[in-house]
This record gives sequence, structure tokens and C-alpha cells, in this order.
Amino acid sequence: MVLFMGGTEDHAETSFQKYLPESVHIITSDKYAEKYEVLLDKWSSGYGFRRGVVNFVDDLFEPSGVNSLVGAFYGALFDERENGPERNATPQLAIGITGGTMHMAVTGTYLAQLAGGFVFYVLRPKEGQAVVPNRDVIQFPVAESTRIALQTNANDIGYMMSKQSGTMEDLFSESGVNDYWFDTLLKGGMVGINDDGWYVTVHGADAFNYVASSRIWSNYHSMIEFFTNKEGQPGSGDSMFG
Repeated sequence: MVLFMGGTEDHAETSFQKYLPESVHIITSDKYAEKYEVLLDKWSSGYGFRRGVVNFVDDLFEPSGVNSLVGAFYGALFDERENGPERNATPQLAIGITGGTMHMAVTGTYLAQLAGGFVFYVLRPKEGQAVVPNRDVIQFPVAESTRIALQTNANDIGYMMSKQSGTMEDLFSESGVNDYWFDTLLKGGMVGINDDGWYVTVHGADAFNYVASSRIWSNYHSMIEFFTNKEGQPGSGDSMFG
């Protein structure tokens, strides 16, 4: 679990009660770093998770702030890879965006899309009501389209975007797209099927154009290195880290 945190900390414990994370990392500003160093020690002991790192940025409200937040997030992933437990399966990534500023929340959401994790937000209970994690934690659906576009070969994106539509026979013979990946694109809403064959959907075109025209591609492939175990073999499982 990675938590983007501001001055209020109560929602963090609701997150722990909801997801029972294996480890927790915190990203915050320099103003609150010392506070969360102490609290993370307390929480890790009380809730039984591995204590991760508290990474902070000192330029939160500067133009460079978002880049610094991304760097802090990478730092948490690096700590997990180097110091976390040996795993036979890739961990599930949970990113909490309740605390901090709006651009911390946007950055956390962006990073969840890159890593294939999920984003959650903790609601404040009504006055006088007890905290109920299953009621007060909202988990947002994962935006699969960006991740699928990122995992699609660049040459295949170029082929589909230049053609926009065509026959299935030509697609399979002239590009690297195979039956499995076409089915992935189809289920993700990136392409559609009609009587003439296949076509790129508006949704697919937006995702393909986005990844092809931004630095998100290189960020993704750097991040995906973490989600491969130390033997270089990807896996799947129910472990959660943050």
C-alpha cells in the first residue's frame, strides 16, 4: 500500500483495517515527514505490516512538484523490491489518495494506471457515526485502457492507427497482433468488430495516441521491472504491498 498523505492521518488506519496490507509506504511533503516517520513505526507495530519508507517532496507547490512525487513513488517501489519479502507472485498495489493535495491525488491515480494497481479514497463518516471500513472506503475501478495500450507493441499501434480498420486476415499477417492480443484489445474496448473485420474505437484511438505522444511509455517500462520478481518471471497472487 502506498498512501499519499497530508496533515490528517485518521483515514490511514481505516485503510489498514479495510485492506490488511503486507507493507505500507507513505508519500508526503517535507512539512509532515517527521510526523509520519513516527506514525509509520507505530502503525506497522500495531497492524502487523512491514514498515516501508516515508518519502517526502520539498517542492510540492512548485512546477517540479509532480515529477518529485513520481520520483518519491519510484523510491517506495525500489525499497519494496530491495527490502521486501521474497515473493513467488506479483503483489497487488493499492494507492490511497485521501490525504494531501489535488495534484497528489491526480499523480497517484496516474501511477496506479501505469502499474495496474487500484486507487481508493476514504470517506469521512457523518458526525457521531463510527468508522466502518467496508462502508467508508471507496475503491475506484482500474482504467485498463492505458495499461493495455502501454503493453501493445509500438509497431502494432502504428499499424492499427494508420489503417484504422481492415480485415482480420490482413491484421494477423501484416502486424504482430495475434489472436490472444486481439482478444485483449477487444475486451478492453480498444478495437471493435463489424462485418468487414476490425476497427479502432474512439476509446482505443485516444489511449493509443496518449501513450504514443507522451513519456508515459518509458515510465511504464521502468515501473514494470518492479512487477517482475527477482528471477525475472512474472506471477500473480493475492499479496498486497504499498
